[in-house]
Amino acid sequence: MASTREIRRRIKSVKNISQVTKAMEAVSAAKMRKAQQQVLSTRPYAKQAREVLTYIARLSSTDHDLNPLIQARPVKRIGVMLVTGDRGLAGGFNANVIRKAAGFIRDTRKAGADVTVVTVGRKGRDWLLRYDPVVRAEFTGMPDNPSTYHIGPIARVDRRFSVWACR
Repeated sequence: MASTREIRRRIKSVKNISQVTKAMEAVSAAKMRKAQQQVLSTRPYAKQAREVLTYIARLSSTDHDLNPLIQARPVKRIGVMLVTGDRGLAGGFNANVIRKAAGFIRDTRKAGADVTVVTVGRKGRDWLLRYDPVVRAEFTGMPDNPSTYHIGPIARVDRRFSVWACR
């Protein structure tokens, strides 16, 4: 049977663990609120972009002849940017993103297009290197709030693709 001293020590240990858990919960809740605010702040931009694209899509075929960038043409090459976490602390996020990307890559290859992948995050890179060795570039160790200094190299990887798939 445990002595009184051991029981007190165990109670103190449980209280300390409880304090640490509450502090971690508060920090994660604050990070979640901040992330939600960032997503909500992009909605006006997304709404405006949707309106512009809808307008362009409704143009008649004679209007499309004015600009070759909005003409329909066959897709030969597709670039996929796979953004995952460096660690597996995001619940099912990494698994869901990888599953969706794998399905998209498989379907695109069946359609006859070449697919090149750029990975951001260690989990996506590791999965792709295991199952699909065609990785154009890889970026790991991104901070929680990346700046243009961190994102610049990703943006300059390759611009010679017909379509960049971002879903």
